[in-house]
Amino acid sequence: MALARRLDLANTRDSLEDSARKLELAAEGLGVQLNLFGDTGAGAGSGIRSEPNQVARLQFHESTYRLGFETDLPFDRKAERNAYREALISMERRKRSYDEETDNVKLDVRQAYRDLIETAESYRIQKIGLVLARRRVEEQKLLLEYGRGTIRLLLETNDALVRAQNDLTGALVNHTIAKMTFFRDVGILQVKPDGMWEQRVQ
Repeated sequence: MALARRLDLANTRDSLEDSARKLELAAEGLGVQLNLFGDTGAGAGSGIRSEPNQVARLQFHESTYRLGFETDLPFDRKAERNAYREALISMERRKRSYDEETDNVKLDVRQAYRDLIETAESYRIQKIGLVLARRRVEEQKLLLEYGRGTIRLLLETNDALVRAQNDLTGALVNHTIAKMTFFRDVGILQVKPDGMWEQRVQ
């Protein structure tokens, strides 16, 4: 999907296609140029004045016909050879650029996908950690009610609960960023004129 939808890669691909067309035109300039020409003339007969739109008076059996070829042999084509060489070098450069950019796009998508999976797993773990932190707080409250706990342990578990909540929020933010980065690298993240983004998959 990224190779088909990424606009930066599409621009590089168009540039490569332009270079290929220029190379084809330059190659045509190196070949033999052969032109076919022909003409004919029809007389109106002796003693007959030719007038406009008098087609019936034309004597095609006494017409003259001419057919021939004009050729331009490639003996002195230094300018054309130089143009072809430049076009070939340009196309090879564009092709290397396109191949390199294609590889970079693939690497970007794979790395973005790994980050997406990693942040999703981190978010799942942080959710479990938050549940455990809440249970510890409840346990310390019950122990304190029955005289088996201490204020210090309750405060420590409350601090741990706050850290677990912050960690969960941070994991959610990281996962959201990773998801948007993945959408961007795949080419389905579209920014609307109002600055908001939307996901388009068509």
